[in-house]
Order: sequence, then structure tokens, then C-alpha cells
Amino acid sequence: MCITLKPFADYTGTVITIASFLSLFVCLIPTTIGGLLSAIGIAGMDRALRANVITKSGKAVETAGDIDTLLLDKTGTITIGNVDVKDIPSEKLNDMVSFVFQDSKLLKTSIFENIRMGNKEASREEVMEALKNAQCQDIIDKMPNGIDTIIGTNGTYVSGGEAQRLSIARAMLKNAPILILDEATAFADPDNEAKVQAAFERLSQGKTVIMIAHRLSSVTGVDRVYVLKNGQINQSGKHNELAESGGLYAHMWEEYNKSVNWKVGV
Repeated sequence: MCITLKPFADYTGTVITIASFLSLFVCLIPTTIGGLLSAIGIAGMDRALRANVITKSGKAVETAGDIDTLLLDKTGTITIGNVDVKDIPSEKLNDMVSFVFQDSKLLKTSIFENIRMGNKEASREEVMEALKNAQCQDIIDKMPNGIDTIIGTNGTYVSGGEAQRLSIARAMLKNAPILILDEATAFADPDNEAKVQAAFERLSQGKTVIMIAHRLSSVTGVDRVYVLKNGQINQSGKHNELAESGGLYAHMWEEYNKSVNWKVGV
């Protein structure tokens, strides 16, 4: 504007002082910048929108302007430490993950050897420590030969809940950074469930834990709950949020609490 003003002034014979030029320049700068900011914001939002990303703040728009490539992974890729699990050797991957299934299997060998399957190099003291941390001391105390008792011989058996706790001791001894619990309290009676939950809390410290459960009492303390319906994620959030949301999880939680109070009539 100031550049074209001087030729027009000369053409019309009007004298414009330096002070007038400076005043006009100062007045027009904010207006020009204001117009540019709007254009920049719209351009940034448009660039993000072309990548199917909706920006909701000026900071997000500013960040979008610095992005050269945007990668959206919709392939269902599973990574550990930014490495695709398909690129990790199976033996190494096995060392990184521990499993506790709903139907834990124990071999027909001693309790000691069953637990030491988690770590073949473990000492007797380390096995005993894992059993203690997994709330298994009462199981060992009732066995005729302690941890050297052979499971499945001479009428020596353990219940489903006790087998779960022994499996947890095995996982503790392995001490893998990733833990997958698949309906791990499914066969536990109320007494065993409390001990299994206490063992889980000890086992889960400092680990990434994926817990699959129908018994909702076992997921109330997790960082995030994902509710699946027909193979799709229906809801996600913390237990308290979902229980108050009025959705599918709230209905399941209500029905679960009703079932806890069921009594068998005579």
C-alpha cells in the first residue's frame, strides 16, 4: 500500500511527508498481519484435513505446518519397542512374553520342576521366592513332600485356583516384560480368587499387562478397559468412567453385581 501511494501522490500533486508515511505504515501492519494469520490458519487446517486429521487448536495447526510426512497405521501391526513382532525371532519373542491361561496345565512332575519351567537356571531359593510371592505357601504346606511333591501321583492334586497360582509363580520366575492373562481367574473359587488377584498385583509391577476377562471384578483396577462386542471395540476408558457411562459396560457391571448377591434357595 505504501509503495503504490507515492506514485499516486505525485500524479495528483499531493505532498506526503515522511511522518505521514510512517504513521500509515504503522497503522496498516496489524491489519495485514491479521489477514495473513487467517490465511495461514486455513492453509494449515486444509493441509491436515487432506491427511484425514482434524486440527482443533492453533497449536495443532502450527504443528501441522512442520509435518512433512504423516503415517497412519491401520494395518493392525503389533510392535514391541517400535519393532514389528514379525521381525522378532520366535525364541526371543517367547522370552519377552509370559502367559497365564484360564485352564492352567501342570506337568506330572514335581512342583519345583513345574515352576522352574519359567527359568531353567533358577535356584531352589528363587523358586521358593516365586511361590511365596504368588500366594502359594498354603499349597506347599499341605503337600507331603513340599515343593518336591509330584503332581498327580498318590492322590496328590490341586484345584483350578491353586493351579492358577502355581502358573503365576512360574510367570513370576520368568519375569518377562509383557504379561498376558487370559481368563486367569475363571476357575478360581472366591477364596482362591482373592489370592490370585493379590498374586497378579505383585506379578504386574513394572510390566505391560494385557488381561482378558469376563469376571469384571478382576479389571476394576486396570489402567484402561476395552469392551468388545461382535469383534469390535464398543467402549474404552477407566472402570469408574465406563460404569457411570450408561453404556454396555455399565449394563454388564450392574448385572455382575446382581449375580454376586445370588443365593441358591432351598
